[in-house]
Amino acid sequence: MTPGLHTVTVRAFHKGTFLGELRSQVSVQPDTPARDGPPRTAPLTTLAFDPGEVTLQVLKGADGVYSFQLLSETTYAPESFRLVAGDSHGARERIYDELRRTAATAGQGGGRDHHQARRRLINLGVQLWATAVPDAVRQQFWEEVGHVTALTVLGEHDVVPWELLYPLDGQRKGDGFLAEWLPVVRRVFGQDRVRELSLSRAAFVVPPGSPPEAEREVVALRARLGDAVSNGGTLTHGAAVSDLMDEGLNGLLHFACHNSFTSAGSHVTMADGPFDPIDLAYATHSGALRTTHPLVFFNACRSAGQIDWFSTGLGWAPQFLQAGAGAFVGTLWPVRSDSALLFADSFYECLVAEGQTLGQASLNARRAIRDQSGDPTWLAYAVYGSPAAYADIR
Repeated sequence: MTPGLHTVTVRAFHKGTFLGELRSQVSVQPDTPARDGPPRTAPLTTLAFDPGEVTLQVLKGADGVYSFQLLSETTYAPESFRLVAGDSHGARERIYDELRRTAATAGQGGGRDHHQARRRLINLGVQLWATAVPDAVRQQFWEEVGHVTALTVLGEHDVVPWELLYPLDGQRKGDGFLAEWLPVVRRVFGQDRVRELSLSRAAFVVPPGSPPEAEREVVALRARLGDAVSNGGTLTHGAAVSDLMDEGLNGLLHFACHNSFTSAGSHVTMADGPFDPIDLAYATHSGALRTTHPLVFFNACRSAGQIDWFSTGLGWAPQFLQAGAGAFVGTLWPVRSDSALLFADSFYECLVAEGQTLGQASLNARRAIRDQSGDPTWLAYAVYGSPAAYADIR
């Protein structure tokens, strides 16, 4: 529409299942002759689709207007949506701060009782559903809901805490929060579609100063994973994590630590100093994990948070996933260490011991810890990957 440098993105879907994408840049200037560039291609590893998977594609235009498009067996037209204030950052931060305080006081005498906390959480979810999702998209969702087995959100993840949505429109309502009703997973641009997660090896990141429960978490999870998953050791230095990434991490990398998140982004204080997502840049842009596709579980406060970084978003999830990780699990707001341990234990029990898919394992792990005295930690987890991916421990 205008001169300048533009990015062109082509995405392929089979019904509601994302297959792959191709991105390229085109420069258009006045009085400049057109010139053909080299052919651009992107491999599609499979054309298989997962019946019942629906993708909600959310894109942000240069003018600040968002495009919401529901993709299923029916391909709906995109719906334009402009936030009233132009940016959801302030409202989102207030929600996260409230949920942080709720988690901190859950089960204490001075905190809200379980019923009151649940009611407040529901009201937050209903309000988000009504004001952050266009009317037409909500109508399309209700038309599809009888056939939906999983929802994948592709695109702008910091616009809305999708896991908190509580669908309710008049007499039409689901079975609770979207993320306790259906498997809800996320996908970032440039992320591989991975249907098999090889978990033959597990390494843990526990730097000095981690929560007291961290060591207990490692012991419990090693026992849960069993002898079939070899021990990759415990890492305390950022350099060791970087080396593991650059060499092509395989299996599982599980963080049990503190993560500091501010307007400047995330960082973990390791034994050799601060470690942040930029320290993964070499691995990300070299595609160091694209042959191994490990699972990264970052069990720390707000480990799924992102900040704007020039033309993209910067955070643990996009860095690991664009490097080639097969799946990433992190949190949207600060969580309780005891609840985080319970979620991780339930998640690995479902994924590894019971052979459930990534989407189903995350759904059942949420359900397993949702009644912790009003603690909202069970909704804090953001899961990135294919909902139909499964673990292979051979």
